[in-house]
Amino acid sequence: MHSLRTSSLPIMKRARPTPPPTPPLSTTKTSRPISKKPKPTTPPKWVSLGLTKSELSLPLTFPTGQTFRWKQTGPLQYTGVIHSHLVSLKHLQNGDVSYCLHHTATSEAKAKLALLDFLNAGISLSDVWEIFSASDPRFAELATHLGGARVLRQDPLECLVQFLCSSNNNIGRITKMVDFVSSLGDFLGTVEGFEFHQFPSLERLAMVSEDELREAGFGYRAKYIIGTVTALQSKPGGGAEWLASLRNSDLQEVIDALSTLPGVGPKVAACIALFSLDQHHAIPVDTHVWQIATRYLLPELAGARLTPKLCSRVAEAFVSKYGKYAGWAQTLLFIAELPSQKALLPSHFWSIKEKKSAKSKNGKMCSGN
Repeated sequence: MHSLRTSSLPIMKRARPTPPPTPPLSTTKTSRPISKKPKPTTPPKWVSLGLTKSELSLPLTFPTGQTFRWKQTGPLQYTGVIHSHLVSLKHLQNGDVSYCLHHTATSEAKAKLALLDFLNAGISLSDVWEIFSASDPRFAELATHLGGARVLRQDPLECLVQFLCSSNNNIGRITKMVDFVSSLGDFLGTVEGFEFHQFPSLERLAMVSEDELREAGFGYRAKYIIGTVTALQSKPGGGAEWLASLRNSDLQEVIDALSTLPGVGPKVAACIALFSLDQHHAIPVDTHVWQIATRYLLPELAGARLTPKLCSRVAEAFVSKYGKYAGWAQTLLFIAELPSQKALLPSHFWSIKEKKSAKSKNGKMCSGN
């Protein structure tokens, strides 16, 4: 994604505590202010989710470009909203994942089921990665350093709007845009100073004008979001239902259907298909994935210019190598190229350019853990 100049997007503000009311005075001669004892706050209730760090690494799953709605609210702790459930996840000292339910409009049992569904917990990451590792020694070694990078199963409308915001954008700016859209939904609560909202319905999004989005800094993406909302509203049975029904279609049908929406091209369609529509072999191809492909899968194409035809060839190469969960393999390989993660890898995973850069910064060669 290309960085753009900083816009005047609204930044999510930390909630300020409301000052306590002035205590009333007694009417007796020996009056003293009547102080009320503060109600004891109930400590958060953390419950084991039944997932180990090898099945779910929070730092490798949430801040790596799949979703832009989750906030880091503590060391190894992330908070977000799934439907009407406000929930935090964190790693325990042994690496296992626990969760804390801050708010739900239904029951704790339903909230946990929604959380497990969102996390694609029915798919064993270790089983899938074992298959990948058998066919790719490099993947096998990367997996020992970046275990637990899981693909999410997001709400399709939420995922669609987020990736409409992602077009030619950077993560910081995308997050600000998504925060603005999220703020249109029902307020669910505050965690560590961050305000959280249920994602707005299609009907609520339809009440927003293109001018409002442009004033909030969305630029040309405002037109696409408004156009997509309008197109979804015209779908028989409703736009949200139409999107969810794509989970039962073949990948090419899904890509073609999504590409009829304003602002949705093949790459954005593949992201939505992979991260929300159960299309586990979808491959979003951008310049980063193209570089990975020409370096490790299609070296004969190194130096060629990326075209729509070559995008298809890259996707086919990933599926041929990794099978029906190729999108999960591509996700790990993409994460391994992020500067924040590559710094943690042994130096033989670095390019010659990266090694020279590290040498010039530190005066000597540094190896990852």
